[in-house]
Amino acid sequence: MKQITVKRLLALLMLLVLPLTVARAQADLQVAELFERYGHAKGCKMVVLNNTTLRGFHLNVYRSLVYKHLAAEASACLKADRKRARKIREVIEDGQVVSGYYLMPQLQKDVNRYVLFSNGKGESGAVIYIEGPLSPDDIMKLCYTKRK
Repeated sequence: MKQITVKRLLALLMLLVLPLTVARAQADLQVAELFERYGHAKGCKMVVLNNTTLRGFHLNVYRSLVYKHLAAEASACLKADRKRARKIREVIEDGQVVSGYYLMPQLQKDVNRYVLFSNGKGESGAVIYIEGPLSPDDIMKLCYTKRK
């Protein structure tokens, strides 16, 4: 009987600590403010996945925010994070950055952090934060390989 209680207590403790770990991982990034401020706002959709596999790639953290009216706020956050990026890949169309990713400094060995983004029409777009043992080539495969 006591073991069951201890197991439940440990499980509850893990559920409480995991979100703190995820929040800390992004704390030094400006896009973290977008997730915190607009993750539950009207006109936005946020997805949060921890320790998951996406298209065969293990991800420690996956957070995405799709928005309809936040292009200016997102642009300011992305511009700030771009300054600290270790690697920058951007798609430019008609002189404007329309999508890309930034490889951010690691917080722990062998765990890369990426900020991906796509600017839609008008004030819409999406920002994605990925953390895991993925290389830049893995990110390109994840984003641009067609599903079978």
